Amino acid sequence: MSSSESGRQFINQPRQVVGEALEGCARLRHPDGSGVRLSDPASGMRLVVRDDWARDQVALISGGGSGHEPAHAGFVGAGMLTAAVCGELFASPTVDAVLAAIREVTGEAGALLIVKNYTGDRLNFGLAAERARQEGFKVEMVIVADDVALPDNPQPRGLAGTLLVHKVTGALAARGAGLKEITAVARRVADSCSTLGVAFNVGRHPGKPREQRAPELGLGIHGEPGAMALELGSDSDTHGVHAVMDTVVTALVQGHARKDVGGDLPASGHLLLINDLGGCSALERSLLLEEALTHPSLQALGIHAVVGPQPLMTSLDMHGFSLTLLPLDSLLEEALSASCAPVAWPGVQPVTPLAHFSPSQDAVRTASDEASDARRAQAKADCQERAARGVKSRAGLPGDPQVEQRLRAALEILLASEADLDRLDAISGDGDTGSTFASGARAVIEALEDCELACGDSGELMITIGKQLAHGMGGSSGVLLSTLFTAAATRWKEQSDAHGQAPLGQRWHDALSHGVARMQHYGGASRGDRSLLDALLPALEALQESVQSEKKASVQSEKQESVQGDQSASPVESKQEMRAGRVDWAAMARAARQGADATAEMAKARAGRSAYVPSAHLVGNSDPGAEAVARVFEALADAAEEAAG
Repeated sequence: MSSSESGRQFINQPRQVVGEALEGCARLRHPDGSGVRLSDPASGMRLVVRDDWARDQVALISGGGSGHEPAHAGFVGAGMLTAAVCGELFASPTVDAVLAAIREVTGEAGALLIVKNYTGDRLNFGLAAERARQEGFKVEMVIVADDVALPDNPQPRGLAGTLLVHKVTGALAARGAGLKEITAVARRVADSCSTLGVAFNVGRHPGKPREQRAPELGLGIHGEPGAMALELGSDSDTHGVHAVMDTVVTALVQGHARKDVGGDLPASGHLLLINDLGGCSALERSLLLEEALTHPSLQALGIHAVVGPQPLMTSLDMHGFSLTLLPLDSLLEEALSASCAPVAWPGVQPVTPLAHFSPSQDAVRTASDEASDARRAQAKADCQERAARGVKSRAGLPGDPQVEQRLRAALEILLASEADLDRLDAISGDGDTGSTFASGARAVIEALEDCELACGDSGELMITIGKQLAHGMGGSSGVLLSTLFTAAATRWKEQSDAHGQAPLGQRWHDALSHGVARMQHYGGASRGDRSLLDALLPALEALQESVQSEKKASVQSEKQESVQGDQSASPVESKQEMRAGRVDWAAMARAARQGADATAEMAKARAGRSAYVPSAHLVGNSDPGAEAVARVFEALADAAEEAAG
């Protein structure tokens, strides 16, 4: 693999690159099943010929120096070229090679040579045409000179407009038009299309360093000097495409106006071909398309159809683009839109006005959603009315004040822990875990103060918390925790809609476990990866253990009541107690603390930024996310104990 001062290239030997590239392309077949044949390398010629050619139509032959791929070999196929004659890089093919191509594909209908206006191409294709006529072949030649970079140039260069001649004549030949008609239309297209390009640098020859040149307007496809150097800022590697496009379009439209294209412009406007000269990214090409279609001068001309933006007539890896204008009429529109086999031809796309829509911010509403909204609105109004009267109690909100008490305790501990968590995160990350969790806590507190949290409806509460964290917390942590609460709320509602209800503790375990599972699914972390899961999952396991223990105790109690006839608690009361269930916050807090502390002994993280930090910086320091979770459960346990005491 060769390298140069400008970087490496995927080539073997520079002298072999053209032949090897053609062989690679010739191994693929077109979508219609056809393909191409190559001349024997021993001949010293590089001819690319349709393998389905029957010599029953006018043959179309083009070519020139290589380095402009996919032109010209990439456009050999039904509906376009019959044959391409390829020279060395930027070097015209020989007379013998062109003549051999004529002999190979020309039948009674004759052949048209489509030639770019370069001295070497004109001479070699021209002499080959003369010799072919001596041999009895009917041959015509059209020279394309679409470059408008130099107003006074008596020999404008042939550029990407050549491809429009290929496409129009290919469509005419495919439907059986004669050589005379095809030649006349080809000359009309060649004479009426205009091309202008701009580039930041010239193409790099295989195995050689890139020639250092200033950005230029009107560079040739062989790297010939342009019409003028562009004065672009040198303090940045990027340049405003708007200003560059304006320079190109202004000069192109002026050059196009100098051409005599037969009087008034046709009613159907113009076609615009946007050609990547070899070095533009797909993102740049899309931006170039937008800039071109919104330029006032092109809009005034009426751009009704576009070819590209694609690499079509390149100059190796030249970082630039060219624009080609072609006045349209019904014949040209039909020919340009006709189907063809070569996949290098991107097709013609009509231009349509830009259409926007306003994305929906809300899910599809149901009757249940409307009723829930009404309840929340009434609760909020009641809360605000009490606040206006100086009544601080929130007993009017749906639910238990204890829920609000515990929620406040969890949120306040996150605010108080901001600095500690940031210091922990600075060891393995960018030091913002504390501020991120605090931002989420503030968002939920604000919703609480605005009476927007339905603390008595656990499903609605989790939905609202999930939304607040998604919008107010930021970063991946906000999205992950929002996913947890959103998915948990979905499972909670599914349990509520099911026939009968499980004990409260079991419902909380099932809902939170489902939420954690969805968070893991999208986030990719697992237990032991040194993340908040190392505290959260042990807490859920403790919850499940307490639920199972209570269930066993309830079953044993009912058995004893049945045997002893204990009248201290009625069957209804026993069922109510079992259904209520208890959440052992203290056990969950202990499990979460043990899990968080254990992360300090984990020498390797497998998720998050800590995965890129050396072990020496991790050992002895707990994961900040796990520490945050542990502190939240400890605050919940303290609040529960205070309420019980």
